[in-house]
Amino acid sequence: SATELMTMLFDKSCVLLKTAIRALESDDDQAFHQSALHALQIVLSLRFVLDTDSGSQLSESLFATYTTIAASLKKAKEEQDIKSIETIYEALDELRTAWHSVA
Repeated sequence: SATELMTMLFDKSCVLLKTAIRALESDDDQAFHQSALHALQIVLSLRFVLDTDSGSQLSESLFATYTTIAASLKKAKEEQDIKSIETIYEALDELRTAWHSVA
């Protein structure tokens, strides 16, 4: 179902961010960049599947949230900022928890 797919995408993005954090801690640049980029791609995909044409306040709010997370993740990836990535993880984990409660 669509809800299950959303929960799987959030689960995967959280796993990828944890992997990126561990990679940064162990100075594994390649693993860091791959994991962070994949997480970024998931967040951007989440943003583009929203039905923003309907004028739904929820869709517009989620679009803004995903846009902010994606921009923050892109910057944190470029700067290899572990604290920012941990904060982004917390945000995605909250969204993941919300999707799991809906599922």
